[in-house]
Amino acid sequence: MLLATARKPRTLRAALLSSCLSLTLLTGAGFVHAQSPAERSSLILSNLPKSGSRAYRDLKAAAGQAQGERLEMTNSEMWSIPKENLEALKIVAATKGVEVMLLDSTWNTALSHMDDKSGMSAEQKDMMQKSMESKATMGISMMSLPDAKALEYALTQGMHSEAHGSSPAKLVIPLTDTLTVTAVRTSIEKTSDGYIWRGVVNGTDDAVTLMWWPAGRLTGQISYQGHVYAVRHMGGAMHGVVEMAPKGLPPEHAPMDPQMMKKMDMKEDPLVTKGDAGMLRDHATGPDGPIGSTSRPDRGETKDLEDASLAPGLKSGLGRGSLTAPPRSDATGEPAGAKPVEITLLVAYTKAARSHYSDIEKDLIELAVAETNQSFRASGIGQVRLRLVHAYRTGYVEKGSHFEHVFAFADKGDGKMDEVHRLRDKYKADVALLVVHDPNGCGLAAGVAPAADRAFAVVHHECAALSYSLAHEIGHIIGARHDLELDDSTHPFPFGHGFVNGTAWRTMMSYEESCGGCPRLPIWSNPDIEVRGVAAGNEMANNARAIREGAARVAAFR
Repeated sequence: MLLATARKPRTLRAALLSSCLSLTLLTGAGFVHAQSPAERSSLILSNLPKSGSRAYRDLKAAAGQAQGERLEMTNSEMWSIPKENLEALKIVAATKGVEVMLLDSTWNTALSHMDDKSGMSAEQKDMMQKSMESKATMGISMMSLPDAKALEYALTQGMHSEAHGSSPAKLVIPLTDTLTVTAVRTSIEKTSDGYIWRGVVNGTDDAVTLMWWPAGRLTGQISYQGHVYAVRHMGGAMHGVVEMAPKGLPPEHAPMDPQMMKKMDMKEDPLVTKGDAGMLRDHATGPDGPIGSTSRPDRGETKDLEDASLAPGLKSGLGRGSLTAPPRSDATGEPAGAKPVEITLLVAYTKAARSHYSDIEKDLIELAVAETNQSFRASGIGQVRLRLVHAYRTGYVEKGSHFEHVFAFADKGDGKMDEVHRLRDKYKADVALLVVHDPNGCGLAAGVAPAADRAFAVVHHECAALSYSLAHEIGHIIGARHDLELDDSTHPFPFGHGFVNGTAWRTMMSYEESCGGCPRLPIWSNPDIEVRGVAAGNEMANNARAIREGAARVAAFR
């Protein structure tokens, strides 16, 4: 995550780094502290006998004093033993059928260059070609993964340690033939079938997110010096690191047809300025009234602020209606005492979008959801969480504009993707999102703070994670708006706008046009959070408060 800090508590980064600790001692298995690392050998043992068995005790006896960590996903263990005991341990291990892997100096390297690409399949070549066709792509490097057991240790080293004051875990990541970075772990999350590893590039606040599965799949993205390096599984053992320039991505929201604007006598494009397809749809219905509900959300204690500006000098705090930030758990970004809110998500994707990935559900959709949840944590609203409940391929073929895509998805009875309504009810999905291959724009929501029947959005696959467009569109549905330079609307929250820091950076809901093309950071505007020493919001730019106050309404849709 980037360097975002609460203005009063200690920095988030410092708190997170303090949780990245040293080697875990397997005291239950009899491991103890021993010599310095220079006098020891590090190895990974697999196909081990049951802990506590006679065979296991024989291995321990041969190893002598040993430190170690269990590697849950690969059912193996990392042992650090005195060097003089290595050969004796190998002999005993061979008699027990135990495999021993000696770790060398590259043990914490996540990827390695593939010199021989002659064995690429037709599907792999097709994915590589499609990656290169993007206007945002600068280059691609083909990589392979190390042994799964070694990579699990590199990712998880020290994650269970209770020791304090030790150096945080680091991961070496080759990005191109000439560029390798070292990332410092800030957090690691165990999922049902893998790990989500987060960190920053050493010496910077450039964010790194990696998702790993022990079957041999790594996906994620590394920000570095204005570029994003997307790690994509290309099938088999092959992975690609695709160098992307975010400025080459499509506009955030595709503009409406100029002829349509003229016909409807519209001076301002609501798709671009407000990201609200519902405004155009309702405007187009004329005297017969709008299609679907346009009711505003019940905002409880904030209803008096619905159409009014905040009083001069008022600073919106993290707590509902409060003027100061309450204590927060820095490890989770969750305000103390906050009630958890979970928004469930159903995602459909087209055949055209699917063809760019070996597994779009893992390599893109799960990554984009993970990035969204990380952005909530980094912005002090970690009590809000997005959960993917179902993903599937739809038979829809992209024709027309994003506006047409999103209402083909949302409308009932039009013969286009009507299955989504049944699936949304079956999986109790609060929000439904369609992933397409349509580079005319990054995404579009069917409304800003819409009713349940319009909780739909469309996202171009390339933007979903890379420019956080999945999170951006979910933000619109919850009630967050663009920066005031583009959108001065006060519905549903007068304070719910994005923030732009000059020409340096912008927050999640802000447009690059408002800052001369500056980068988007995965932070929701919030005056109580600092980014590089600058408050990330003000009384009118507090998307974090809008998300916190609007999330429960959306979470109650299903």
